[in-house]
Amino acid sequence: MATTITKAIPADADSIAALLRTCWAAAYGSFLSEDALAAIALEWHHPDVLRQQIANPWIAFVLARAESGALVGVATAKETRDNSVLSVLRLYVLPSYQGQGIGSQLLREVLAAFPTVRRVELEVAEANVQGRTFWTKRGFRLCRRMEARVGDTTLALVAMERTVAAKPIDEANGPIAE
Repeated sequence: MATTITKAIPADADSIAALLRTCWAAAYGSFLSEDALAAIALEWHHPDVLRQQIANPWIAFVLARAESGALVGVATAKETRDNSVLSVLRLYVLPSYQGQGIGSQLLREVLAAFPTVRRVELEVAEANVQGRTFWTKRGFRLCRRMEARVGDTTLALVAMERTVAAKPIDEANGPIAE
C-alpha cells in the first residue's frame, strides 16, 4: 500500500491529536493508566501545542497518509541552533499500518529536512519495547536513562542516538542527493 508523506499544516492538528491518542494507547496503555495517557495527551498532544510546533520553522512536522487520504503516521524533529544535532520529538504509525515501512519513510523524511546534522537523538519510554526495537534496528543505541514528569506520572525514558553519515556538499547548491 502506497503512502504519501506531506508537511503538516495547522488544520491537521485535530487529526494528529487523534492519531497520537490512538498510538499512545497502543504503545503505552499496558503500563500507563488512562489518567496518565489523558494528561500526556493534554500536555504534549493538545491541538494547540501541535499547531505551535507546526508553525515553528525549527521543527520538521511530517505526516504519512494512506491512498485514501487517511492520516496513518506522524513524525516531528527539531534541529539544534548550531545545526549539529537533530532531536526526533515523535514518530508514530497507527498499529494497523505498522510493519509496512511507513516509520522508516517518516524517519528518512525528517532526516532529509536537516541535511547538515551529524547526530540524531531521541527519547523513548523504557517500557516501550516495540519502540526501542524500531530504533535499535535503525542504528540507534542507548546512551542514558532519565525520567519525565507529566501530571502525576513519572515516565522512565531512555535516550538513544546515532550518527549520520556526511553527505557530499556542492558549495553552490548544498548537499548532493545520493
